[in-house]
Amino acid sequence: MGLSDTETGAKADVRQAKSESELEDELGEVNMDELGNKVWLVKVPAFLAEKWKQTHEDGVQLGKMRIYERPDSSGSNISVLVNDTAENKDIPKEYRMQVSNERVRNMFIFSESRDPRAIVKPTSVEANKAVPMAITGTVHHECTVTPTYTDEYKRIMRKRVLDRHKNARKVQPMHSSEYSRSMLAAGADMFDTAQKKAKTDSRMARMERQDLMNLIFAKFEKFPYWSFQGLLEETRQPTAYLREVLADIARLNKSGPYVNTYSLKPEFRKASAEAAKAKASAEKESDD
Repeated sequence: MGLSDTETGAKADVRQAKSESELEDELGEVNMDELGNKVWLVKVPAFLAEKWKQTHEDGVQLGKMRIYERPDSSGSNISVLVNDTAENKDIPKEYRMQVSNERVRNMFIFSESRDPRAIVKPTSVEANKAVPMAITGTVHHECTVTPTYTDEYKRIMRKRVLDRHKNARKVQPMHSSEYSRSMLAAGADMFDTAQKKAKTDSRMARMERQDLMNLIFAKFEKFPYWSFQGLLEETRQPTAYLREVLADIARLNKSGPYVNTYSLKPEFRKASAEAAKAKASAEKESDD
């Protein structure tokens, strides 16, 4: 005896409803006691997040937050100061916080009573066990934290860029035997090709966006105007990627004596000038 399309569809709906009901029973209710807690969703640089993840103790003070009456030149009146400790010597200590969304809607923070460091395979029994869940807060503000452009920040970032571009290859002398000389002669063409490829790969190695911006800022501190070809040779970055980053922090001069060259946008030029002025003032005070 065959089934009609209507009967088949009805049975499928029953099975689906049953599976959804069983799933709800397995998951249980979500604890919403802390739904009224207002929290800030803050996006921080990757290196700062990695540094904070290394702290596994509860109740450890990671830094301080200061709220000023008047905003700075960037429009931010909130700063974050990371503790000046030996653990934080390789990261900037001062940051500014910008509120990107003051009225966040329908965004919540969930938690589950499971060790976040535990590795659970999707096919394991633990993955199918019900885990109590709870809403621990409602997102009230959405913010972004960026490092303050100070001398310390430039020094740390430049060191990171230089360390990343250090040649890790070492030269190992070969014994002057007939076998070594013959091997070197036979592989001369191959060695030359490999060197060219290594240079090309090194030039096209894509840096992190923030590191590239820091490198470009350093170049504009040296000269206020740069051609694209000059920046391409200095940064050794892919052409499309470099153009993308330059579009955010610099502008292309289409007229005047510096036509077809790049210069920093006013907001970035001002920050760079303030940092240079502060550095000159500090040097003057030390001389006195």
